[in-house]
Amino acid sequence: MTTRIQSPRMLSLGGLLFTAVFAAASYPDCAFAQSPVTGYQTVGRDIAVNSAIDILVYSGRASAIDFSSTDEAVAYVLIADPSKIVFSTDAQLASGKAKTVFLRPIQALNFPGATTATITNISIKTVDSKGKQRLYNFNIVPTNKEPEHLGIRIVPLTPRMEPTVNVDRGRAPAASDVEKGLLIAIQKGYTAANDPVVYSVRQFLALVRNQNLSAADAAARAGVDLSVIVELAKIAFESNYRSHKPTHI
Repeated sequence: MTTRIQSPRMLSLGGLLFTAVFAAASYPDCAFAQSPVTGYQTVGRDIAVNSAIDILVYSGRASAIDFSSTDEAVAYVLIADPSKIVFSTDAQLASGKAKTVFLRPIQALNFPGATTATITNISIKTVDSKGKQRLYNFNIVPTNKEPEHLGIRIVPLTPRMEPTVNVDRGRAPAASDVEKGLLIAIQKGYTAANDPVVYSVRQFLALVRNQNLSAADAAARAGVDLSVIVELAKIAFESNYRSHKPTHI
């Protein structure tokens, strides 16, 4: 029996849930939930070097960018728009022992001639034990919502581990399936791109790609229900099935 995705309906539970409805019994309703998250957002070093990672900053709190899990020391720090953000490090940069950069929002200052941005960026150059330099860029995103993480922890790249949860037809979802399903869910309006659950799913993807975690452990760390991951993979599978389905005239 061919299974088709019907028009999704949106549910609201504290503004954090979304769902997609499937026609067949094998595609039950599934709520996409955001759970409280503590700890750090973990990002693989290679991913962090090659892309700009968002770091959230909260009024009255400090957010950390931590390199303690690597052999790198922070050598240079630049905030493009310093009018609303200040930084400090856990050791003097000249000492070669600084491992963590702390960001704190402040009341806006006026620097004559300087430009400002709602979302600015911070550039951090590091040097590892062999003298290799790396340049990282992070988008500093101010937010008024409840804190989700303490900051970002950079970790060495470890072998990719895919989630090990059966989804459909005896298959298990790869991280690429979940990522594709998330993109489709956003494009089709199943959820808004700025919904907190989208952020959590991306956290899940970073964890399964960069750490030796099971799908269940990665989901728990990211604060996303495992059923969300399963449903996103199903969305991707269904999209692949429909795109390869023979056309009968």
